[in-house]
Amino acid sequence: MTSSFFGIEMGKRSLQQFKTALEVTGNNINNVSTKGYSRQRVVMSSFDKPLEQPSLNRAERAGQLGQGAEITAIERVRDQFIDSRIGVELGSSSYWDTKFTYLNQVEAIYNEPSDLNLRSDLDAFWQGWQDMADNPTERATRFVVIERAERLNSTLNQMHGQMSDIRNNINTMVEAKVKRVNEIANTIKSLNMEISKQQAMGQSPNDFLDRRDLLIDELSSLANISVKSVDPDETIIYIGSRHLIQGGIVSPLEINRNAENEGMFDVDWQIDGAATQFESGELKALLELRDTDLVQAINDLNTFAINLSDSVNEIHRDGFGLNQETGVNFFSMTPITTNVNGNYDINEDGADDATMLFKISGVNAVDTNAPVGANGTLTLGSISRDGENITIDYTEGMKLQDLIDRVNSSQANVSAYVDHRDRLIFKARAFDDYLAPNYYIKHVEDSGQLLTGIAGMLNNSGADAAFNFNQADQINQLAGDGRNYSVSPYRSPAEAIRVSETIRTDTNFIAASSGIDTDGQGSLNKWNGVGDNANALAVANLRFKEMMVDSHSTFNDFYTGSIARIAARTETANTEVQKQEIVISYLEGLRQSVSGVNLDEEMAQMVMYQHGYNASARIVSMMDQLLDTIINRMGA
Repeated sequence: MTSSFFGIEMGKRSLQQFKTALEVTGNNINNVSTKGYSRQRVVMSSFDKPLEQPSLNRAERAGQLGQGAEITAIERVRDQFIDSRIGVELGSSSYWDTKFTYLNQVEAIYNEPSDLNLRSDLDAFWQGWQDMADNPTERATRFVVIERAERLNSTLNQMHGQMSDIRNNINTMVEAKVKRVNEIANTIKSLNMEISKQQAMGQSPNDFLDRRDLLIDELSSLANISVKSVDPDETIIYIGSRHLIQGGIVSPLEINRNAENEGMFDVDWQIDGAATQFESGELKALLELRDTDLVQAINDLNTFAINLSDSVNEIHRDGFGLNQETGVNFFSMTPITTNVNGNYDINEDGADDATMLFKISGVNAVDTNAPVGANGTLTLGSISRDGENITIDYTEGMKLQDLIDRVNSSQANVSAYVDHRDRLIFKARAFDDYLAPNYYIKHVEDSGQLLTGIAGMLNNSGADAAFNFNQADQINQLAGDGRNYSVSPYRSPAEAIRVSETIRTDTNFIAASSGIDTDGQGSLNKWNGVGDNANALAVANLRFKEMMVDSHSTFNDFYTGSIARIAARTETANTEVQKQEIVISYLEGLRQSVSGVNLDEEMAQMVMYQHGYNASARIVSMMDQLLDTIINRMGA
C-alpha cells in the first residue's frame, strides 16, 4: 500500500524539476550574446522505480503506480560533425586571410599604378643617358644622370628596407603565435582535467566544455589540428601526426633561430627538436609569407639591382670620360669578399675554400646567328642549391642563339647572353631558397670546344678543367684576366647599390664616349673624341635589351613580371578569403541553428515550465487538503 504522503513527495519532486528547468532556461537567456556558449536543455525521464513491482505480496490492483519524473541530465546541444567542419574551414580561412593581409602590404610597396615608383625612376634614368647622348659634353646632363641614378638607388634601397621590415614583423608574429598555441594547449589541459573530475562525479561540465571548444576553434585558426576522443576521459589534439595535447599532457612547441635563414625563427617540437609540419592555419601562412613570398619579392629586387649595376658597369668600363679615363664603374656594389680573385671562406673556418663569382665572360667574339661549330655537352650548376648539375648537349650545326635559349630556359643557375662586344657571358641566377650567399656560379664545364677555343671562357675542356665554386683559386680555370669575371655581391644588392664615389666626385669620369682597340689586345685603349656619344647611347639602349638573367627579359619586363606575380597572389588570396567567408558563415549558421540560443524558443519553454510548476504546486496543495481532512476532521 502506498504511503499517505506519496502524493506530496511526487509533487515536491515535480516542483524541483520544473524549477531546475526554469533555471536552465534563464541561464540560456542570460548567455544569448556569449561567444561560444552552447544552448543547454534538461533531459527528463520517468522515475525508474515504480511502486508495487511484481512480487508475492503485491496489492491486487491494475498496473503500476509511477513516482513521477526526474532530471537525468542537463546537456548542451552540440553537433560534433559541424564543429569538426568548422575547425577545418577555420584553418583554411585564417591561412588565406593572413596571406591576403601581408601580400596586400607588399603590393602597396610597388605603388602601382602610379607615377611615383621604381618604374618611373627607371624610365627617368634611361632618359637621362639618352639626353647625355644628345649632349655628351654638357655638364648639366651629367649631373642629371647622377641625380636620377641616386633616385633610382634610393627607391631600391627603400623598397628593400620595407620588404625586410615586413619579413621581420612576420617573424615576430611567428613567435607570438607559437606562444599563443602553447598558452591554449596548457589551458585546454587544465580544462580536460577539470572536465574529467566533474564527469567522474556524474556532473555535466557544460561551461567548461564550451570554453574548451572555443579554444579549439582558436587553435584551429592557428594550425592544422585534429581532435580525437579515445575515451570519455581523454581528449587528444594533434598537429599533423603528432599530439599537442593528450588529456592532461602537453607537448609544447618552441622557436629556434636559424642561422642560415638570417636568424629567423624555426618552429619545432620542444620534446625532440623536430620541425613542426603545418598544413593550414595562420602559422603556415606566416612561415610561407616569410620564407617564400617575401624572399621571392626581395630576391627580385636584388636580381634587378645586381643586373642593372653589372649591365651598366659592363658598358661604362669600356667607355671614356671627358678626362679620357676608362675602366671606371658607374655603380658600386659591396662584394661578398675583398679578395679580387673571389676567394671566400664559405664555412668560416679561417681558410678560403670557395671562389664566388657572379659573372664570367669569354674573351673571343662570337656570332649568335652562326653555327656553334663543335659538338659537346655543357654541365652547369643547378638553380636548386643542392640539386644535381644540369647537362645541355650541343652540336656543330646548332645556332649559338638556340643554345643560349636552351641554357636560359633550363634549371641551371646561370643565364647566358652575348654582350655589346659580342662576348659570351654567363651570369649567376638567384637560388630558389633564402640562404646566403645567393648570387654565385656553381659549376661550368664543357666537354667540347665551345667554351674554350670558340668563346674563350675556360682554358681547357673536360671535368678536370671545369670551374667549381667550392674550391679556392678557380679563376685559374678561366681564360683571360681579371676583366673577364666579377666577384659575387653581398646578399642584398638592392640595399647596397650606389653610384660610385669616383663618379659622384667628378662627373668627367662619366664615360659617354667609346673608343677603339689600337693594339689588338682585346680592350679599348683610345677614345673617339670629346663629341662622341656611342657609350652613352649604348647604356641608354639597355632599356630595350633582354639583360635580366632570371627571365631573359628587359629590365622593365622583369619588374612588371615581379609586380604581376605579387598582384596575382594577392588577388588569389582575396578571392579565397571571400570564398571562405561564405563557407564559414554557412557553417556558423548551421551551428547556431543547433547550439545557439533562440529567444522565442526559450520563451515558449519558459511558459511550458511555468505552467508545469503551477500545476505541480496545485497537486501539493490538493494533497495537503486531503491529508488535512483525514488528520483533522475524521475524528470530529
